[in-house]
Order: sequence, then C-alpha cells, then structure tokens
Amino acid sequence: MNRFTGRTVIVTGAGGGIGRASCRRLASEGAKVVCMDIADTREETARLTAESGKEAGGGAAHAPLDITDPAGAREAMNAVISEHGPIDALVNCIGGGQPLPSLEIGEADFDAMFEFNVKSVYRCCWAVLPHMTERKTGKIVNFSSVAGRSASVLQGAHYSSSKAAVIGLTRHLAREFGPSGINVNAIAPGVTATARIVAQMTPEQEARTIAATPLGRIAAPEDMAGVVAFLASDDARHVTGATLDVNGGFFLG
Repeated sequence: MNRFTGRTVIVTGAGGGIGRASCRRLASEGAKVVCMDIADTREETARLTAESGKEAGGGAAHAPLDITDPAGAREAMNAVISEHGPIDALVNCIGGGQPLPSLEIGEADFDAMFEFNVKSVYRCCWAVLPHMTERKTGKIVNFSSVAGRSASVLQGAHYSSSKAAVIGLTRHLAREFGPSGINVNAIAPGVTATARIVAQMTPEQEARTIAATPLGRIAAPEDMAGVVAFLASDDARHVTGATLDVNGGFFLG
C-alpha cells in the first residue's frame, strides 16, 4: 500500500520503540516522515530512525524537539513546516513511565509525569493545529495506554493518571476541531516489548501478562505501528475521538 504518497507526517518519540516502528511503517507506505525526539538525548537515535525510514522506502528526515518549552515546541514544528511543507498528520509517541508505589510518589514525580506524558502531547498539538485548521484537514494520533483505561501493570499511579488525561484531551480536541476537518484519535497499547519495558519486566511479570492476555503474547512495537498507519490514513476518515485498545484482549472495556 502507498496510502501516504505525497504526505508528510511528524512522529515524536521517533528514537525508539513504538515511535521508531511507526516511522518505518509510514515510510514504507510512501510518507515523508519527520522523525522528532528530545534534543540532546535521543536526537541521534531519531536520526538513525530517519535513515531506516529511507531504507524502508519512504522519505525521511529528523529534527530535535524540546517538549519542556512551549515556545520551543512551536518553533520546532514551525521549522519543520517551513522546510518540509504542510503537515498531514502528527503522531505523538513521546512518553514514559515510572514504577513507583503510590505512597512513594512525590509531588515532583507527579508533576514530571504529567509534563512528559500530557504536556508533550498538548504542546505538539497546539503547534500544528493552527496549520491544520487553516488547511481544513489533518490527522492527530496520540498515545495513551491500557493504564489510562484501567490501571498499570508495571508503572505507578501517576502514570495511569497521565495516560487517562491523554484520552480526555484527545476527545476534547476531536469535538472542537472536527468541524475543521481534523481527526484526533488515541491508541491505548497494552504491555509492549520496547527496550524500556523488556529491561524493566521480570520473567514472572512477563509470564503473568501473557497468561492474562487472550491472544497469548506480548505486543511488538510493529503491532502499534499498523494501527498508527490506519488512524493517520484516509481509511480512518470517519473515526475521531476514539481510543483504540491494542492489548491482545488483556483489557476488555
């Protein structure tokens, strides 16, 4: 399929895991993918992702992103638009967790989790929405988690709360910007075998997760990338405000 020929897609969190798999999938379907990740930490891995995107058959470039600075995020997105033209889709993959018991989560931990998982989405959306609104078209795909639908298996309460907030933000933006021709949706992955999760999960936790999953396996990043490609394409033109559960049946809500 070449659903994205002639289209430009920004993927944040492109340096690894789901973000990297999404970049490769979109590039393989003809997209020009702009691979963005946090400056000075994962920018180099985003560059490598862009190279692998080219190998997958699409156009690709990389750019730094400072999600801690509202003005910086907007400037980074504007620079991408100036260099690569109108953005057809934004995929917000930046995010992370922290496995802390609730009574050990401090105010600073809670604030940092919302800064990383919610404000990063907010800032990137606010940077591209004026451009999409002007063109009366665009797709936004945000990443929540099964934790935002139920509770986390591996991470703390602040993680679950932040991922629930992403779902609320997604729904509100879908209602507000639908009249402008913009689709806003979210994906709620279950446990996914990214490098971070593989390093964190014990053999016992892995066995319990597999046993509780009707499909009998832990997801690969590529399982999420296929859903990203769907939601970012015209195949999902009448889907908005939805959160798609991609968890092998682990959570059936």
